[in-house]
Amino acid sequence: MGLSGQFVTSFVAVFAGTATLLLLNKALRAKRGALSKTPSLEDLNWLSGVALIQVAGLWLHPYAAVLTTTVFCVYGLLIWLDALLFVQYRIEVNRETIMWFFKGTKGLLKGVPHLFEVLSKFRPAVLIPLFTVLIFILPVFASSWVSLLFAAIILLVGVLAVNDNRWLTSGLIATLILLTTIAWQASTGDLLPATLAGGISVIIIGALNLYKFVVRPGSAFFTTPSLLPNILLSDDFTLDGGTDEERLQRFMTRPQLIQSSQVSGSCQGASIILITMESLGCYIHPYTNGVIESRLAKRFGDNRWFSRRHYSLCPNTTVSTNQMYTGGYSNNPYNKEDSAYYGSEAQYINSLREAGYITLFLDSANTNLYDYWKLLKRIGFDHIWGTADLPANGLRADYRLWNMVDEVADKVGTKPFFLHLINDQTHMPYEVVDTQRFNRHKGNSQKALYLNAVEEADYIIDEFLTRLSEKLDLSNTILVFTGDHGESFGEYGYSFHSNSVIPEQTQVPFMLTHPALSSKDIEHSSHFDLFPTFFDLLGITCNAPGYGQSLGLDSRPLQYFFHSATLKGNTPANFSFMQNNELYWFDRLFNQVYRFTLVQDKWVSMPVEDKAWVEVMLGKNLLEKGLIKTG
Repeated sequence: MGLSGQFVTSFVAVFAGTATLLLLNKALRAKRGALSKTPSLEDLNWLSGVALIQVAGLWLHPYAAVLTTTVFCVYGLLIWLDALLFVQYRIEVNRETIMWFFKGTKGLLKGVPHLFEVLSKFRPAVLIPLFTVLIFILPVFASSWVSLLFAAIILLVGVLAVNDNRWLTSGLIATLILLTTIAWQASTGDLLPATLAGGISVIIIGALNLYKFVVRPGSAFFTTPSLLPNILLSDDFTLDGGTDEERLQRFMTRPQLIQSSQVSGSCQGASIILITMESLGCYIHPYTNGVIESRLAKRFGDNRWFSRRHYSLCPNTTVSTNQMYTGGYSNNPYNKEDSAYYGSEAQYINSLREAGYITLFLDSANTNLYDYWKLLKRIGFDHIWGTADLPANGLRADYRLWNMVDEVADKVGTKPFFLHLINDQTHMPYEVVDTQRFNRHKGNSQKALYLNAVEEADYIIDEFLTRLSEKLDLSNTILVFTGDHGESFGEYGYSFHSNSVIPEQTQVPFMLTHPALSSKDIEHSSHFDLFPTFFDLLGITCNAPGYGQSLGLDSRPLQYFFHSATLKGNTPANFSFMQNNELYWFDRLFNQVYRFTLVQDKWVSMPVEDKAWVEVMLGKNLLEKGLIKTG
């Protein structure tokens, strides 16, 4: 039996070990909710293929064995990382996110402290990387019985870690006893039990596949798809036709030319300061969930325009900035020149410059991350400053914005100006510099740290405006305060931003003021409306069509299409459409369609009557807005 027996023994060890590792990965992934906690038949098919390829590498040549071992070790680690990312951020490892990593490693590393917090929820997951490497290396360099014994050790960890299913636990214990016995027999040179186990395993898997093909059972074991190939295989969304076109048109939004309102030109010649606080959700007063008394908000008095529901239609800084300045949809968070979701060209800033405005962008974050500077350059600002351009002079983090007051004032001179100001401390991992002063929100939670960071950033930006007003006459200035996007803390299973379309990530504060305006309550608005409103108030003509309109108009349709920056296959991972008080949401991570109705400022889940139609409607919106890759 000799050599062939050793190969079969290696097959048994790799198959049993990887099956248990998959079980542990699924248990980790289930901390956020998963399709299934237990391996499916499709999982077993993939794992048996992996074991066969590994054995084939051992049989062919040592170099082939090293190659297969390296590939499977890397892929196994990616599967573990995929589970971590899914639990903590609800994003998946796939071809796109792997490429994004190499485009923005520094930015991604900002989230690493949060990423590994999840290991405290399921401590056996710490062992998965080590086990993954050893289960493939040992068959190459160690005796066959050592590989079997190590697979038994992994199985023992699986028995101890996954014990909430009586039948599964019983099966694992029985397999553990069998595997330990086979390992002991192999250590004495008797490879027959291992050979029989390997042969029987292949026969059983083959029989199960035949049963599935003939009977087509509906149980989860036979129907649950495997997540193993998701990292490399395509997961494309296809559009089906055959829907009611007349009904469909009522759920489509399209770009339009900017219309004038009754307040058109009332702020002629005014400068504009646009503040988009990083990751600022509706956590300030007077919003329903407001727990922060904002200093900035107090600047908006009797002349305040206040939007009750203002939306960032993609909760990602780069994408929302792109949409603000182009008036159109895009999904290019890493500013790739060859992006399939590049979007339209920015024309709004050019219209301001042609009207004699100096345009400035000031950000205390790193504008080199994800090549953000490329977008800012494409937008056409006269002056751009990122974190590398801000002198310290004894100050840290967002406080360094104060050191830019003189330079901003010098660049502006006596001309009207447009200044877009954004900070960094309120982006994860959240930073509070003066912990003695900004510690009102107690506890060790990420939300408490975030809220304290918001209060500090709010103070810093308010003081920046005070100091700027000592250098420049701001009496004829349109001041806007909003967030680039929101931030979630586990609502609907999502944390942070970019990865979903839930209200916590998409709804942000919005306030606008100018001495010439009367107070106005606005029922709804979006970032698309910013520049149409500016042009309307300034009396500047801009012929670029867009999805927004002036907030000076009393009647605007309440229709918004949202999408995540994260992708799944050829579309965003999440996308939704809001019309009046109805929200239709497609979560492609789990292939789930939801419908919500707004009741007393809360979104209430409702039954979905026609999921197929909702998918078509949302898909058509993706297609028209250039957010689906069709070829």
